[in-house]
Amino acid sequence: MASTPVSTLIIFIAAVSIAAGVSGVMVSTVGDISTSLEDRGAAVTQSIDTEIEIISDPGSDAIVRDYEGDSDGDTELVVLVKNTGDRTIPTTGSAIEVLVNGRYVSPGEYSVEVVGGGAWTDGDVVRIVIDRALAAGDHRATVIVGSDHETLRFRR
Repeated sequence: MASTPVSTLIIFIAAVSIAAGVSGVMVSTVGDISTSLEDRGAAVTQSIDTEIEIISDPGSDAIVRDYEGDSDGDTELVVLVKNTGDRTIPTTGSAIEVLVNGRYVSPGEYSVEVVGGGAWTDGDVVRIVIDRALAAGDHRATVIVGSDHETLRFRR
C-alpha cells in the first residue's frame, strides 16, 4: 500500500516539472511575439505617416530645362514634391528614390533641396533636379519615399 502514495508523488512532481518547463517556453514565446508586434507597429506607423504629393504643373515649361549653351540635347528635369505626411523625411541617403520613364535614377544623378531651407517637414516642398536627357514626347517621373510613391506625367 505504501507504493501508491510514492507513485502518485512521483507523477505529481513530474507533472509540475513539465508544467514549469512549458510555462517558461510560453512566456519566452509571448515575449518574442510582443516585441515583433511592436516593431511591426512602428514600421506601419512610419509608413502611414509618410505621404508625398508631386505639385509640379505637368503643363509648365519649368519641368524640363535645357542646359544653357548645350548643343547635345542634355536636359534636367525639375520636380517639386510636397511632404503631406506627419513626419520629417530625410533628404539624404536612400530615403528618396527616383524613376524616370520606369528606369531607376542613381542618387548621383539627382539633387534634393528643401525650398526655403531647413528640414523636409509636414507642408514643406523639395526641389528634385534630375540630370537626364529627354527626347520629345510623353514622359513620366516617379518619386518614391518609403511606401508612398507619386508619378508625374508630362510632355516635352
